[in-house]
Amino acid sequence: MKIKNLSSYEFKQYNVVGVKAQINFAKTDNLEINLHEELSNPITEQNINLVEEFEPLLFAVDMETTELVNSKELNIDCLTLLDGHHRYDFIIRNIIELPIEVVLISSQDVNIDSHLSEINIKKAEFIDFLKSKKFIQNLNSNIYLKVDNEVYSSDEIFDIYDLYNFKRECFQNELISPFPNDSKKNNENILSFTPIKIEEFYKENYLFPPKSTWITPRI
Repeated sequence: MKIKNLSSYEFKQYNVVGVKAQINFAKTDNLEINLHEELSNPITEQNINLVEEFEPLLFAVDMETTELVNSKELNIDCLTLLDGHHRYDFIIRNIIELPIEVVLISSQDVNIDSHLSEINIKKAEFIDFLKSKKFIQNLNSNIYLKVDNEVYSSDEIFDIYDLYNFKRECFQNELISPFPNDSKKNNENILSFTPIKIEEFYKENYLFPPKSTWITPRI
């Protein structure tokens, strides 16, 4: 897909430069959009004029920063949605045939942290739950979860997808709830997981549970 009329976009709080453009997602048959998270609560508003209030959708493109920001026109076949899953879902569900503002950044400039969670039960009870699921304290594992500063892993968790399936289970059982990373972390019942790498977004037919990633830069 060709994307024209690009303009430079500088993030206010991050040393990252991207490009701003517009895309009509109703006319992108030859453009693949990679999503990476499930939705928790889709937008229920029915008024399609809501799109006029949307912030730009943030996407990553697999090209170097210099090449991206110096381009007069882009010819790309794949974008990875970084921020705006609910807004994108609204646009697609309602088949909105309007140019939508987007910001594109190089995948090299994407930083992904674990979206924090807050434990909804007593910490001791949650630790007992972890033990029942064969988690033990282990500082040496690459696939882990962290309660406050205590690191846990399980021999029954083999990869990042197993780990985040466990996070999904915790969400579904209401043991945890999302906790914004930019909130004050003065609560000892804060849980984090091994951060996901951008290349791990691309497992076929797999979406991570809601609020798995805290991606910067942020619009």
